[in-house]
Parts: sequence; structure tokens; C-alpha cells
Amino acid sequence: MTENMPGKAGSGAGADRLLVLALGNPLRGDDGAGEAVLEYLKSGPGIPEHIDLVIGGTPGLELVLFLEGYSRAVIIDAAEMGLQPGEWRSFSPDLIQSAAGEFQGTLHSAGLFEALYLAESLGQMPAFVQIIGIQPEAVTWEPGLSPVVQEVVPQVGNAIRESYF
Repeated sequence: MTENMPGKAGSGAGADRLLVLALGNPLRGDDGAGEAVLEYLKSGPGIPEHIDLVIGGTPGLELVLFLEGYSRAVIIDAAEMGLQPGEWRSFSPDLIQSAAGEFQGTLHSAGLFEALYLAESLGQMPAFVQIIGIQPEAVTWEPGLSPVVQEVVPQVGNAIRESYF
């Protein structure tokens, strides 16, 4: 299921609900990488009922609402990591906090990490959160991914499917 609404997790206490949340703006070049990965996942084999694919756009603190009711979350975003364009990494929110000034984070880090901290403070943080950052080549005011980022979309999608579905 792909949704654009926050807080739409399925019911059931203790359910192993997984949120795959794409952040970014597809009108800004490689900033749309997360949404492209969701589209790739949708085009593959069926999505299990306990998994929600959600386009999150560029939320601020309202990201907390997206996390509500999920036991696990995978957040995909373009990330400035000082890598070669198209390279990607999977990391926990703790890595970002411990690396402080060394890691520049996702392009939406100003809202993402504050929202995760708020979710934790409010007791709404999923037990497991993983962030997948994709190094952009270009974040411009033109839609569409650069060829090098487009090339890694299937790799990231397959890694998510294999590791979390």
C-alpha cells in the first residue's frame, strides 16, 4: 500500500508493522531518490499487508505523525555524505548523533533528526529505525534523477526488500 497520509498504520497491538517512508521532493532532481525507490518497490512482487510504503515529502516535525503505530521504520532520503554520487549507505539515527559535525546527514536533516528525537521523547519512536541515504549528484529545480542515482534505485529497493520485508 502506498499512502501520503501520516499515522495510517494498521491496527493490532504489538503488530510488526513496517513503515517504508520516502522523504524528498521529486521536483528537485536527486532529492526525489526516495520516492523513486518506493515506485520501484511498488513495481515488484506484492507488498505484504504489514508493510506501508509512504511518500512523506519534506515534512518537519510532523514526521512524528508518520511514525505513529509502527514497530519498524525505514526512511529513504537523499543524503550529503561526502561520497561519490549514487553511493548509498544504511545507518541508524544514533550514528548521526554520535558523528555530530562529521556527518552532514540527509538533505532534510533539519527536520528529520529533530522529529526522531521528538518521537523518542513522546514514546512514539518505532523500536527499529533505519535511514537509507543516497548521495545525490545534483539537487536542482528540475525534476528527474541523474543517471547515476537512477542506476542505484533498483539496488536500494532490492536491499530493502531483502532486509526488511
